[in-house]
Amino acid sequence: MDNYAEVVHQLSEFLAGFGHELRSKDLPLVVDHPKSKGCGTKGKYWYKLHSFRPDSGGSLITGSFGKYGSDQREKVAIDWKPINQAERDRQKAERDAKHAENARQRQQMADFAAMGAAELWGRASKTGTSPYLAKKGVVGECCRFLPDGSIVVPLLRYDLPRDQALRAVQTIYPDGSKLFTKGFAKAACAVRLGDVQPGHIVLVCEGYATGLTLRMACAHGLAVYVALDAGNLQHVVPLVRQLHPQCRILIAADDDWRTVDPVTKRLNNPGRTAAKAAAKATEHCDFFYPVFAAGTRQPKDTDFNDLHARQGLEAVSRQLGVVVSAMRSKYG
Repeated sequence: MDNYAEVVHQLSEFLAGFGHELRSKDLPLVVDHPKSKGCGTKGKYWYKLHSFRPDSGGSLITGSFGKYGSDQREKVAIDWKPINQAERDRQKAERDAKHAENARQRQQMADFAAMGAAELWGRASKTGTSPYLAKKGVVGECCRFLPDGSIVVPLLRYDLPRDQALRAVQTIYPDGSKLFTKGFAKAACAVRLGDVQPGHIVLVCEGYATGLTLRMACAHGLAVYVALDAGNLQHVVPLVRQLHPQCRILIAADDDWRTVDPVTKRLNNPGRTAAKAAAKATEHCDFFYPVFAAGTRQPKDTDFNDLHARQGLEAVSRQLGVVVSAMRSKYG
C-alpha cells in the first residue's frame, strides 16, 4: 500500500504543468508536518501530506498540493478500492484529529507572534524618520520608528478586545522590503488609519503606502483600513461591515494590469478581481481603481500611491472625489 513514489510523481507532474520541477532539497517529502511545506522554483509551490496506516499494512499518504497566491491546487489521487468503509472512517477520524491538533498549534504560534509583536511595538519610537515614507511621498500614521530608519506598522484584529487586538507587526525597512511577524494569523488583520465617523464612507485598500496616499487625498476626512494584500480583502471587508454597519464601504483596489495567470497565461488582475468579489459579497460596498493618463503608466504602476507618484496627489484626490461624490448622491 505504500504510495510515496506515486505522490512524488503526482507533485512533479503538477509542477511540470507550470514549467518547474522539484528541487533536490525538496526531497524526501515531509509528511505529517503541522504546516504546509514550500517546494519547487523559489519555493513558489506547497504541499501538505498526511500518513495513514491501513489494516493490511504499509503506509498510505494523503493530502494536497498547490501554488502560493493561486487557486491552483490538487488532491493526492488515491485508489481507495482496497480500503473498506471502516478503514476509511478511521482515516477520516485520524485526519480530523490531526487537523484539530494543527489548528491548536497554529493558534499557539499566533499567540506567541502577538507577544513578540507587542514587544517590538513597545520598543519602537513614536517619532523618527523613514526613507521609505519619504520615497513614497506620504506622511506616516499609526506607525512607530526604529533607529535604522525602519517603520513598524501594527496589525490588529479590530473585532477582538483591546488587550488582545495586536496580533503582529509589519516592519518596513528603508529600502522598502517588508517583514511580517513570523507565525501570525493574517486573516482579518488590518491597520486602520484615522477614526471612522458614523455614516461616513470607509475606505479599504491593500498596502500601507496606498492607505496613506488615500488619507492625504481626502484631507484625512475618511478612515482607511489597510488589508495588507488582495487575498485578505475577503476577510477584512466583511469585518469592516460588521464593525461599521451604518457606513458605506469603498474598496480602493490595486489594478494589477500586467499580472498573468501562470496556467492560462492570460491577464487575471488579482487586485481588481479580489476587490470586485469582496464588494459583491458584502452589503453596501463598492470598489474603484486608479486610472492613469494615457502614455504615462509604467508596468509596475498598480495602486493609488503609484498614481500619486506618477501624476501627483491631485490626480488621486480628483478620482477619489468623483467616486465619493457619486456615492453620496446615490446613497445619501
